[in-house]
Amino acid sequence: MSRPVKSSPPGTLTPTQAVRATFWARLLMLTAVLVTQMLTVVVVLWSDRQHAEGTLRAEATRTIDQLTRVAADNVRGYLQGPIQMVGLNIELIRAGQLSAGDPSSLSVTFQTMLNAMPQLGGVLAGHDDGRFTFARRDGPGDAGRFLRSIEIRPRRQVTTTVLDARGRVLSQSAADTAYDPRTRPWYRAAVARPDTTVWTEPYVFSSSGEPGVTVARALTGGPDGTVVLGADIQLRQLVMFLQGIKISANGRAFVTDDAGRAIAASRAWPVSVAGRVPALTEVADQPLKALLGSSARVAPGIRTFVVAGEPYAAVVRPVRLGPGVEWMVGVYAPSRDFTVGLQRTDRLRLATILLTCVLGSLLAWPLLGRAIRPMRALHQQATTDPLTGLHNRGSFLAQLDEVLDAASDRGLGGRHLGVAIFDLDGFKAINDVHGHAAGDEMLLAVGARLLAALRPGDILGRLGGDEFAVLIDGATREEVTLRVEGAIAALARRPVTVDQAEHTIRATAGLAFFDPRDPLITPLRRTSVMARADTALIRGKRREKGRVWVDGESVMAGVLI
Repeated sequence: MSRPVKSSPPGTLTPTQAVRATFWARLLMLTAVLVTQMLTVVVVLWSDRQHAEGTLRAEATRTIDQLTRVAADNVRGYLQGPIQMVGLNIELIRAGQLSAGDPSSLSVTFQTMLNAMPQLGGVLAGHDDGRFTFARRDGPGDAGRFLRSIEIRPRRQVTTTVLDARGRVLSQSAADTAYDPRTRPWYRAAVARPDTTVWTEPYVFSSSGEPGVTVARALTGGPDGTVVLGADIQLRQLVMFLQGIKISANGRAFVTDDAGRAIAASRAWPVSVAGRVPALTEVADQPLKALLGSSARVAPGIRTFVVAGEPYAAVVRPVRLGPGVEWMVGVYAPSRDFTVGLQRTDRLRLATILLTCVLGSLLAWPLLGRAIRPMRALHQQATTDPLTGLHNRGSFLAQLDEVLDAASDRGLGGRHLGVAIFDLDGFKAINDVHGHAAGDEMLLAVGARLLAALRPGDILGRLGGDEFAVLIDGATREEVTLRVEGAIAALARRPVTVDQAEHTIRATAGLAFFDPRDPLITPLRRTSVMARADTALIRGKRREKGRVWVDGESVMAGVLI
């Protein structure tokens, strides 16, 4: 029998309810912050102008440095996903879980990768005998799929299939394109360095006309000979990342490779080049040309320079993508963007502002003291597990109710909601041998790794003890299952040192899907899906630990960890 799923305690607030409850407290805090900022402005105005400008320039440099860190982290995260996916498929082929010689199986896997990772433009596999399997986005909004398979036995045969957004075949052709994967740069580079992730130079994809790069890795000595798996990464979304960073009115963020190419920028360059990825020197504005200097390359670090009498600040940070592959992320802006509004004022205005700020601070101080207490209490009550900082049981279940209610009212629109319950394997032995403090360290590591492995929008919580739960919204059930498998793989990727001993984190998960046609009402609806996930977990652990067990399925969709 499955364990009973506890309901959320009475009065538990969802984040939406907590936001409403803390609205007035936040408004009071905002008033206090605004008053404090006014007082800070007065102090700056009261000081020497030159000293104030110097301080603000230094602050501008620190701001740009922070913006560069954010941009570099976004670029690294955007590019690491395809790298990890290629590596995972290599290991699946090595372990016999995925057949490199079965183009149908590869095509399904590649389409799943395209669905799961929006940065992918295409996924491909090339063999040393000329066989080739390829899947890429196609059609309006990249919703369709373009599939190509090249077989050589008993004779060369090329099959090209075009699918619509629903997976229906729009066209199919057997015309030979004379394409040979062994002649392509990604194949040659990967074969030259087997078991190493290699990168092509940025180039313009012939299919979309958009810039991109191909990452590939070769597996040698297998039953199918040498096979190279690769992924085409679209670079246009890097532009969207950079555009989302609020730099300044005249600032710009950019990405370049070690050859000095203009890969992406937060706003358009003054010069455009069609048909290829241009060099920075071809499209740069005057400030960037001054930053590049005679070397036509950007070096990592913090710099200040002057263009036409105007001071600029720039920060460049390296992003290491693999052995010998290092890109640069830079942000530069004129210092005046950060010093607008700095000017002298007369003594009467200064005295008036000072008096107003002092009186406002006196009024805001007791309000701030009163605002902090309820906001902290509400936040702790509504969302936080005290050990891991994740959603606590009550918050997770309340939020699950909210999502299920919305799904029942409006439908899922073709999406799929899955609830997975994770249970750590062997956790009791760690508590018994090393003590509860060591167990807490293990739970902290589990929470951090699960949070890093999941996507923004996934709801993760700790149910208690060594049990964690996650709510995932995916395009297909296979995608949801794959993402749960990825989370388990992330837990076991590296050991955790506890009490001077290394322990590998292993977990088993039970996964259940929500049917919006379920006639049950809240909280029975939530209780049902949680109970089914818990039952799948318990039954699965009796058969085999370290895997994902899906409710209602006799065949496990697991991942080797």
